[in-house]
Amino acid sequence: MGNSDNLTEAEIRRAVREEMSRVGRSVLSTVFWTILAAFTVLVGLQAIQMGFYTTGLAAVAFITVGILVTSASIYLLYILHWV
Repeated sequence: MGNSDNLTEAEIRRAVREEMSRVGRSVLSTVFWTILAAFTVLVGLQAIQMGFYTTGLAAVAFITVGILVTSASIYLLYILHWV
């Protein structure tokens, strides 16, 4: 703690300015990834819905891809907001 006691006002202002810009980028990044993850949840659910109206191997593929996309998006939301 000895080094931090000898900071000048200009050094403190510079450190605060750097942290504020870093926090701003972090918030914008979180908002971007949240919107993207919410959108991809809807895309995954739409793929599952398409699988129910398709027959054969295509139905299995649509449902599998839909479950994969939806679960990955929900996991991303979990990582972003609760970890």
